[in-house]
Amino acid sequence: MAYKIIWEAKGLLVNFSGTVTEKEVMMVNDLIYGDKRFETITYQIADYTGAVDIQISPRDAQVIGALDKSSSRWNRSRVKNIVVTKDDKFIPIVKTYFREFEGTHWEGRIFDTLEMAYEWIISRN
Repeated sequence: MAYKIIWEAKGLLVNFSGTVTEKEVMMVNDLIYGDKRFETITYQIADYTGAVDIQISPRDAQVIGALDKSSSRWNRSRVKNIVVTKDDKFIPIVKTYFREFEGTHWEGRIFDTLEMAYEWIISRN
C-alpha cells in the first residue's frame, strides 16, 4: 500500500503501487478534496500501473464514486477524471465508479498508459 500525490499546474497525478485498497483510495481522496488547490484543477489522474493487487470491489467503486459526485460541487470545472490501468479485472470496476458521477460536469476515461492520458488532456484543452 503506497501512493504519491503530485500536484501539477492544472491538475494532479496519484501514483498507486503495491496493494491498493478502497480505504487507501478514500484516504487519498480525503487529502485531495481537503486541499484548496482541488477547487481549481481541470484533471485528476489515478495511475494504477504500479499496483500489484487492487482490492477494490464494485460496491467499493460505487461508494467512492458517490463521494466523488458530492465532491464535484466544490470544483465546477469540467474535470477530466482519468484512471490509468491495463488490468482487465479492474476496468469493469472503474466503469462502475465512473457511472456514479454521470450527470455531473466531470468526465471519466480509462487509458493504458500515462502518456495516453496526458495526450488526451492536452487535446481537450
